[in-house]
Amino acid sequence: MAIKTSYEFGLAYDNEVMTDLETMKAVQQESLGSTDVLHLVDVPKPRPGIGEVLIAVHASGLNATDWANRARVTTVDRLPLVLGWDVAGVVESVGVGVSLFAPGDEVFGMLPYPNGVGAHAQYVVGPARAFAPKPAGIDHVHAAALPLAAMTAYQSLIDTAGIESGQRVLIHGASGGVGHLAVQIAKSQGAFVIATASASKHEFVKSLGADEVIDYHSADLLLGLRDVDVVLDPVSLDRESRGRSARMLRRGGTLVSLLPQPLEDGEAAEFAQRGIRFAAVIVEADSSSIRAVAALAKGGQLRPHVDAVFPLSETAAAHRLGESGSAKGKIVISVAETRKHAISANVLRSVFEPEGDISQVDTHVRPDYIQHNPLAPDGPEAMKAFGAAWKQQFPEATYTEEHGLTDGDFALLHSHGVTVPGTPGLAVFDIFRFQDGKIAEHWDILQEIPEALADDAFDALSEPEAREVGQRLYTRQNAEVVRDFVDQVLVQKNLDTIDAFASPQYREHSLHVPQTGRGLRADLAGYFETNPELSVVPKRVIAEGGLVAVHSHYTLSPEDRGLSVVDLFRVRDLRIVEHWSAAQAVPEVAANDNTMF
Repeated sequence: MAIKTSYEFGLAYDNEVMTDLETMKAVQQESLGSTDVLHLVDVPKPRPGIGEVLIAVHASGLNATDWANRARVTTVDRLPLVLGWDVAGVVESVGVGVSLFAPGDEVFGMLPYPNGVGAHAQYVVGPARAFAPKPAGIDHVHAAALPLAAMTAYQSLIDTAGIESGQRVLIHGASGGVGHLAVQIAKSQGAFVIATASASKHEFVKSLGADEVIDYHSADLLLGLRDVDVVLDPVSLDRESRGRSARMLRRGGTLVSLLPQPLEDGEAAEFAQRGIRFAAVIVEADSSSIRAVAALAKGGQLRPHVDAVFPLSETAAAHRLGESGSAKGKIVISVAETRKHAISANVLRSVFEPEGDISQVDTHVRPDYIQHNPLAPDGPEAMKAFGAAWKQQFPEATYTEEHGLTDGDFALLHSHGVTVPGTPGLAVFDIFRFQDGKIAEHWDILQEIPEALADDAFDALSEPEAREVGQRLYTRQNAEVVRDFVDQVLVQKNLDTIDAFASPQYREHSLHVPQTGRGLRADLAGYFETNPELSVVPKRVIAEGGLVAVHSHYTLSPEDRGLSVVDLFRVRDLRIVEHWSAAQAVPEVAANDNTMF
C-alpha cells in the first residue's frame, strides 16, 4: 500500500484508506502564473507517517515565498502544488513513534522548507519535531503569523550572526513579515536597532521598538550609516545593493542575506578583504528555533502584527494584497472556518445517508448539543436515533450540497435532499453553531420542491468568487447590503428601494414567495398583498464572500405561529444578483423545548 509522503507532494495520503473526512479543501494550482491559477479544490485528506503528526489547520500564514513560488519556480519545482508552510492548529492524530504530542494538542510550527509545503489546506502532515505547543494567550491566527518569518529572523540574528547586547543591528524591510519580527527579536537581545521602511510605515516600525528608522528612499541617510555590527538584508538581489549594505558594516561585522542568490565572481573575496562575514540563510524547520520563538511570544517579547485575515476561499485575494507591498506585518489565511463547513456536511451525510458513518456524531458533536428541529430531541444520541429512523424510512435517500458558507462560529449548508428517487425532493437549509471546535446547536428548514420549480430551485449564475484586493466584494460589505435590503424591503415593505439593491441581472429561485414571472417587485407586491399583516423578524445573518444567508421568523398574522425561513442571497459588486429560499411552518408542539429560532 503506497503512501505518498508530505516531502514528495506536500500532502500525504493513501488511496485505499481514508481517515475521518475522505477529502479536504485545499488551495491548489495546476500551473504557474497569476493568482488566477489558485483554485479551492477537494483533495485526499493526508495521514501521518512514521514520526509525523496530522494537524487540523486552524490558520496558516502567507509569506513572500508563497506568491513567488506560485508565479515561477523559486524553491519548489512541482505541480500540482498546494502552497503554505506556516501552520497553527490542533493535532488530529499521530504516527508511529510520536511521543511529543497527542490528539487534541494545540500546536504551531513550520512544514519543512521548501519541500514540506502544503499548509493552505484543512489538514497537513509534518514531522512532529517541526512543531511546538501553541503559546498560551495567542490565538491560532496570530500563532500562524509566526513560524516561517520569526524562525527566519531568529536563525539569522541569533544562530548565524550571534547578536549581543549593545550591538548595532540594521534591519532592512522592517515593516514586512520577517522584518517586523526581526526588530523585536533583536531588541529582546538588547541590540540597538536601526530599521529601514517607507515613510508611511515609520510609526509602525517605531512601535515595534526600533531605535532609529530611516526611509529607504533616503540614499544620503543610508550612505551615512557606519559601524553597524549586523545587517539583515531580505531585499538585495545584486552585487551593487549587497555592496551598499556591506559598506555600513564595521570590520568584523556580519551581512546576512535572506535571498537564495549566489554571489557574483570576486564578491566573496571583496567581503573577506573588508573583514566582513557574509552568510545566506534559508530557514529550516528546527525544533529549538520554533520553541525559542514560542518562548519569546509567551513572554510578550514577540508580537506578530496581522494586517489582514482571509478565509481559505479567498487565498488569491491574500496573494494580491501581499504582492501589492502595502501590508504591514503578516497576512494570514483562516482555515478553521472552512473546516467547520466540511465537518457540518460530513456529519449530515453520516446521519442521513444510507452508508453514512454514524461515529462522526461522536467525534464532532458536543454532549450538550441543542436541537431546534421540532421533530428531534436534544443530544447526540437523539441525533443518531433520528438519523437511523430516517434511513430506515428512506433507504435510497441522497443529499447534494449546493452552497456552503461559514461565518465565525456558524456554518450554513444549502442542500438538495431526494428522499425518493424520481421526485423533486427537498430544499434544505442547515445552520450549525460551533463551540470549542464541535457542533453545539442546529437549526434546519426543509421545504418540498414543487414540480414546476424543480429545474430552477438550485440553479446558479456562477460559483462564489472573491475579487482582487481593493474591490468591494467582501463579506462585511455584502452582509450590510443584505441587511439593508431585508430591513427596507422585507421588514418595512418599501418596494421603491428594490432597484437600489437588486442587480439588473437578478435571478430568483425562491420557493416560499410565489413567482409571477414579472420580476422581484411584482413577486413581493403580490406576496405583501396576499399577506397584509406579514411580519418579518430577522434572527441571524451568516455571510461568507458573496453569499449571505438570513434566518428569519415570518408571521402572516398576529395569531400565526409563522414560518422559519432562510433567504440566501448572492451579492456581486454590492448588488444582489440571486436569491434562494425555503420555509417551514412552526408547529404547535415539538420534540424539544427549543424554538425553531
